[in-house]
Amino acid sequence: MHLDGYNDEHLFKLLQDGSETAFNAIFNRYSKRLYVEAYNRLQDADEGNDIVQEVFFWLWERKHSLEQPQCLKAYLVQVVRNKCVDLIRKKTSTRDKKQQYTWLADTYTTTSPIENKELGRQLTAAINSITPASRQAFEQLYLYKRSLKEIADEMNINVQSVKNHIHRALKVLRENLKHSLS
Repeated sequence: MHLDGYNDEHLFKLLQDGSETAFNAIFNRYSKRLYVEAYNRLQDADEGNDIVQEVFFWLWERKHSLEQPQCLKAYLVQVVRNKCVDLIRKKTSTRDKKQQYTWLADTYTTTSPIENKELGRQLTAAINSITPASRQAFEQLYLYKRSLKEIADEMNINVQSVKNHIHRALKVLRENLKHSLS
């Protein structure tokens, strides 16, 4: 059965009924377009191909539960975009964890436990010397990874004030720690 002349709506209904031929027709019709979308977002040919395969696997697995989209092409492009965003987030998270691990490994392999304890004491003293509002902004940004806007909303101040608090906190830390770290 050759379905290339069928419209998307008819193909999708056949797909929902379990037609592999309809699935193949949808794949042939849109896989190149979806690959271009994935490649443009990821700038990686292998990852682009993986995303397209994942989207079509996803489509086949959920064929019975999906509702008929108004525009199949736009629907599939959006699924590709979402999968790309997920992959980018995952890669960013993994890269951040690797950077943190590397930084921690470097820190702990180049200092003795006594040096670490002293540096920790000095760091705690330096942090305690920051004014409470500046310390709160600093901790929210660097320890809890909150955005400037989130911090501003929580502290009920504007974003520029948050920046000023963080600038003051960093200045105090630099002043108090410059001899310890040199």
